[in-house]
Amino acid sequence: MSNVKRPKDQLKAHIREQNQTHILETSERVFARQGLAKTTTQMIADEAGLPKANIHYYYRSKKDLLEAVLERILRLWLHSVSEFNVEEGPKKNLTRYISEKIDQSRTNKNASKIFAMALIGEEAFVLDYLRRLFVTELSREKATIQHWVEKGLMQPVSTEHLFISIWAMTQTYADFDAQVKILLQKDTLEETDYNDAKDFITRMVLAGCGVTE
Repeated sequence: MSNVKRPKDQLKAHIREQNQTHILETSERVFARQGLAKTTTQMIADEAGLPKANIHYYYRSKKDLLEAVLERILRLWLHSVSEFNVEEGPKKNLTRYISEKIDQSRTNKNASKIFAMALIGEEAFVLDYLRRLFVTELSREKATIQHWVEKGLMQPVSTEHLFISIWAMTQTYADFDAQVKILLQKDTLEETDYNDAKDFITRMVLAGCGVTE
């Protein structure tokens, strides 16, 4: 038997992928707007312009749908942030990392808000995902930071608290954008606001870590 898909099978797979993407994108908007507890599959179906049965064809329950949305968000975050390159040194890596995290807050507000809601609610799926993937990633970056410390390129720091602080400072521009807009006295955050945030946070982190180059 050939493993090559027939045109009919390819079309079915394409339609399935399109439908799932539409459902997940719609779900992300509704979960972010209504909250995880108040959102219903009927709300998602209405906003997606689909019968509720179509939602359940792909996702048996609201829990399955939420987990699919969360997995999509977490994979997006993992793939959109560069790994540290030990040869480039701490200044270039930390500057790039902060910039990428702010860009995520600017372009994926809903994703960040859902992630925050899931953490506050201690959703088991998110906690397990963080333990399996983020802890491993952090261990890798910790070894890189320790190398820079030994080379005298930065002061000794707690890698865990460094990343916790960067996440808190960058993700607030998505999770609490309403607060940011009030403080900046703006109805909408502009690209210059995000660039100002990048510059300020980067200066704070580099200075706090005693980065020399």
